[in-house]
Amino acid sequence: MVDGLVEDMSRSGVFIRTQRAIGLGSATEIALDLPGEQTLHLMAQVVRVADDGMGLRFVDQDRTRRSLANFIMRQHATSR
Repeated sequence: MVDGLVEDMSRSGVFIRTQRAIGLGSATEIALDLPGEQTLHLMAQVVRVADDGMGLRFVDQDRTRRSLANFIMRQHATSR
């Protein structure tokens, strides 16, 4: 288990700031605790490893990714 802080998120992936990354190319399941939402469980693949974290690309899960896309759109709407 790796704890981290989401720094950048889109419908296709996320960069997680963490002190302990997992290996490039590794498949993993992540649990995103979204404010005001249920926790989303997404399958992802590590596509970037940096000193301060790792970039993950979501593996298609239509229903879950739709929930994530709706959350992102609501966040953009409230920030305008």
